[in-house]
Amino acid sequence: MGVIMGLATMSFWGVGIFLSAIANRKFENVVVLFWMQFFGLLLGFVYFFYNFKALSFGPVITYLPQLLVIAILQIVAYLSFYKGLTKGQVSMVSSIGASWGLLTAILGVIFLKEALKYNQILAIALIAIGIVLVSINVKDLIDNKKIKLLIGVQEGLIAMICWGVALFLLASLTKVIGWFLPAFIFRIFLLIFLTALIFFTKKSFIPAKGKFPWQLLLSIGLLDMGAFFTFSLGTSGSYASIVAPIGSAYALITIVLAKIFLKEKIKVSQYFGIAGILAGLILISL
Repeated sequence: MGVIMGLATMSFWGVGIFLSAIANRKFENVVVLFWMQFFGLLLGFVYFFYNFKALSFGPVITYLPQLLVIAILQIVAYLSFYKGLTKGQVSMVSSIGASWGLLTAILGVIFLKEALKYNQILAIALIAIGIVLVSINVKDLIDNKKIKLLIGVQEGLIAMICWGVALFLLASLTKVIGWFLPAFIFRIFLLIFLTALIFFTKKSFIPAKGKFPWQLLLSIGLLDMGAFFTFSLGTSGSYASIVAPIGSAYALITIVLAKIFLKEKIKVSQYFGIAGILAGLILISL
């Protein structure tokens, strides 16, 4: 189940992040994030009211501070990531941001005492190496003997760290209060924070210039919410250290879409990176 949910998470985020890159190059990052979260939350409310009687709210009160922390980390991660997408190469920034799964896996092993098989350790290593290869200019590293941060890398790293910690906290909550309520409640907090941010910065919720892409933002919101639901469902019944690395390999899908539709150039080293990610996904599912 964990592998299947991880693959679903990877697919939803891969397509959703590619669409986000398109939206963020046309409108304010915080506005795009607000409407994406709003539409995603609508999907959550459908499930919430349909299964209201089956939900247990008692334990939630205890974990509200943790859910608030998750919401804050998510805002920082999304806004940093979206800023990186607007000025950097989509395939590069998405790959760096995708590394959150490795951080979540490491935290799961350290704090949740999750045990990994040898093939899963090798798979995580392959995914990590693959993500690095699609994120750096290997030729420049060989010629100059140093790593130079490309445009958008800093924002991608901030997103990676915030997502890694936030999704580790989310994964730990799913084992205590179920898969739905943590992902649903932290999004309510996130939307409240975004509303306050837009209000106090005096930005417009609906830009006056240009046609607002309602259908695009609706699609992004549903895909993103679907990804969090499958991630939460997967980690509630399986190891976070398995679901997270698979889900974080969404960069594979984003890179392919950027190659096809944005005509981004992929270097030879990046092709090897993609191969590493694929090999890791196959190995971790065995």
